Amino acid sequence: MNTKYNTSPFEYNRRITHEVKVGNVGIGGLNPIRIQSMTNADTKDVEATIRQIRELQEVGSELVRLTVPTSQDAEALPIIRKRMKEENLTVPLVADIHFTPSIAMKAVEFVEKVRINPGNFADRKKFAILEYTDKEYKLELERISETFLPLVKRAKELGVAMRIGTNHGSLSDRIMNRFGDTPEGMVESALEFIRIAESIGYKDIIVSMKASNTQIMIQAYRLLIARFLELNMTYPLHLGVTEAGDGKDGRIKSAIGIGSLLDDGLGDTIRVSLTEDPVLEIPVAKIIVEKYNLLHSKNWENLTGKSASSEINSTPIQASEKRNQDSKDSTNSSFKEFRNPFQYSRFYAKEISLNSTKMGEENPIRVEVDCSQLKSNYEKEISELFLKAAPLSILPESLHFTIRNETELNELATLRNKEIVPAAFSFLLQGEMANQIHDQLSQLLAFDKWVSYYPHFGSEEEKEIFLGAISSFHKENKSIEWIIKPSEFSRIPEILEDIQKWLLSNSIFSLESSDLTRDYRKLSSFLSNYDYPISLSSVHGNQEDALYEASIGLGGLLIDGIGDILRISFPCEIFEELSLTYDILQGSRLRLTKTEYISCPSCGRTQFDLQDTTARIKKRTNHLIGVKIAVMGCIVNGPGEMADADFGYVGAAPGKVHLYKGKEIIMKNVPEDIADEKLVELIKNHDMWVEAK
Repeated sequence: MNTKYNTSPFEYNRRITHEVKVGNVGIGGLNPIRIQSMTNADTKDVEATIRQIRELQEVGSELVRLTVPTSQDAEALPIIRKRMKEENLTVPLVADIHFTPSIAMKAVEFVEKVRINPGNFADRKKFAILEYTDKEYKLELERISETFLPLVKRAKELGVAMRIGTNHGSLSDRIMNRFGDTPEGMVESALEFIRIAESIGYKDIIVSMKASNTQIMIQAYRLLIARFLELNMTYPLHLGVTEAGDGKDGRIKSAIGIGSLLDDGLGDTIRVSLTEDPVLEIPVAKIIVEKYNLLHSKNWENLTGKSASSEINSTPIQASEKRNQDSKDSTNSSFKEFRNPFQYSRFYAKEISLNSTKMGEENPIRVEVDCSQLKSNYEKEISELFLKAAPLSILPESLHFTIRNETELNELATLRNKEIVPAAFSFLLQGEMANQIHDQLSQLLAFDKWVSYYPHFGSEEEKEIFLGAISSFHKENKSIEWIIKPSEFSRIPEILEDIQKWLLSNSIFSLESSDLTRDYRKLSSFLSNYDYPISLSSVHGNQEDALYEASIGLGGLLIDGIGDILRISFPCEIFEELSLTYDILQGSRLRLTKTEYISCPSCGRTQFDLQDTTARIKKRTNHLIGVKIAVMGCIVNGPGEMADADFGYVGAAPGKVHLYKGKEIIMKNVPEDIADEKLVELIKNHDMWVEAK
């Protein structure tokens, strides 16, 4: 299988595309990654829509999308345009179209970009045919082409751009019957419409592959680019995790999905979809793109000697091809692709047991809390941590300490002897403690734990003494974590030889790195012929940095299948480290330790107050660990974009709600004032309800 979807998984290079102009805003090419949002006012309410456009332009949204579901909404567009001119609002507008080509034909006259969903543009789900013959499939495409081409022709005449936006869960019957609800189906759905547009020479297209499940989203975008490379297509990408939710969870899911693709060099414009005021999406988007805009600009200057901003109006594809070739140089020749990036598969590690904690093999990815910041009161703070965490079912499965001196070792010995906590222990031996291991070995062996250390030695004699001590330590069935610095990757073969020489089979590897994605991939490439567990570890300066950097770096690695234990460190209350670690595992869909909510960001189609409704449903159901509940404002987003939810609460009409089990409507047009109770009843009827403690 061709696993190529970027220049290299081991170094950062942004994928260069052709430029698509949306009004005066260039997307792709050498432009920075653009950020955008969407109004949630009723488009027919011109003044409310103008107010939101103004607010979004003021906070830095570079495009603003409006929903245009009806003819009345389309008729409001020229009035909105007139009001924008009066108020000197210049941000380009995007019309969001579902189902009705005739409305798209009206909207295209008054916007800079039209977004269509190939799953429902001129398609309504019937599932009347379970198998399409090749002839039937071709006839369906001809029908779609007849409906779609008039819009493409008019967009081409007007210089209007288009987004072909595929959504997981809202694929057409034709695609579903042949490909299923899969990333492959999402990609083929977009390619069908791209080919129709290309048949008349139209290429002002931006493409998206959105899903609420971050694994599916990332796999779909990677697969799309692999197909683009095969077909010599250079279309820009719009990135987004659809229905990400609100608060910390919405930000984590967005950072995992959007950020890890940007980290792979993919993406030209992004929208963070939060169930909050649209204005609050923009600061999150800015945080996510800032690093990658700086990296792109720096890389381009290194290649050409010119700034990316000065080259925006040039044709970058030839230079991009040169850069892609240059990236295959010897710097990465020692690393090999070891993943299937289009499908989740856990990097295999043998099982290691530490006290009651088992890691590796089929065990869950374990959570370790870094206690190194604790300077005193170990007993009090750790007891409080366990008391606070236990009711939420997010207990730490290991505690990590840095031992800098004998006093700290004795404190830890006292703590462990009191058996305050049931977790395994990890020790980082630092400074003189590492070279005095013989003197401390008898005390260390009293613990159920593993020792972490940097494999740095002042001399070969110290190395022999240290490894000899570690070998004795290993005979007690303890484990050793080898913390590698990227500058010492060349020493890994030597370390692997030492491990085999001293029979240190219970070895774990981790990194001290600021480039988490690429350095851990390099480490994993070195270890791909071995079965040692990998500990993902990151250190951050503050809580906000930790949320975004760890979500992007560690979340992306988890979706790559890398990691058997997770450790995140930043200055905070120790419980915050624990909470963030579990939240990243939840956002990666690898360990669900609380209710999973899939809620749309609201738009003019929404049939109820989405923020209030979501908050109300969360209050009733937030104790249902592992249950996935979707709160969707309308039937457009409902059955489609809540594709893998267990239950759905979907706006059907003003004051009316449809309730779903999976994709099946169970209760139609439930009055909104009793819909919450009926949702609880539905969950109970399917034996997924437990009473709150």
